[in-house]
Amino acid sequence: MKRLILLAAAVSIFATGCASMKENPNTAKGAGIGAGLGAAVGAIIGHQTGKRNEGALIGAAIGGSLGGVVGKRMDKQAKELEKIAETKRTEQGLITKLKSDILFDTGKAELKPAAKSNINQLASIMKKYPENILTIKGYTDDTGTTVVNNPLSKQRAEAVREQLIASGMPANTMSSIGMGAADPVDPAKTKEARSKNRRVEIEVTVDESKVPKEG
Repeated sequence: MKRLILLAAAVSIFATGCASMKENPNTAKGAGIGAGLGAAVGAIIGHQTGKRNEGALIGAAIGGSLGGVVGKRMDKQAKELEKIAETKRTEQGLITKLKSDILFDTGKAELKPAAKSNINQLASIMKKYPENILTIKGYTDDTGTTVVNNPLSKQRAEAVREQLIASGMPANTMSSIGMGAADPVDPAKTKEARSKNRRVEIEVTVDESKVPKEG
């Protein structure tokens, strides 16, 4: 009887998740990831109890439900961040783009006063999502040499990270990377294209263990 109750509960959770996925495809992305992780964990638990298949089913259902919560929270956060900086939803999470021309003077890695205020606003939103893991990537245009561009892009990414820390973001959830002139947004050799390519991107992914239960 206990086994049947557990299976029924799992099916109920999974059905709820499916309904939510139909309403929002981004929720579906999160649910799919969660289901896969949940199935793996559930299978391990099931194996230990001699009920591997049932453990996987329950784990997948619970994982899918958690993934749906993650997707909804990502969507909500994206809407909030869009008011401050260019933000897009991806299968992995979010990418928020900050233009280097607004953040820094040419050839410098010290944040302008207005840039600090802008980053503080981003931090005030991101602090509401303790599950966030941030990868901060600095980019330059293709003028200059890699000897100059690579360390400059790293310094700029680190400057944004330090400002987020100063605004109350936990340091151990953020890393910074200098990309130099790699992965240009616009490969053209025009002034406008190079302006687009000079940027700092904040990639947001999730530590599902830190997602609030209430979602």
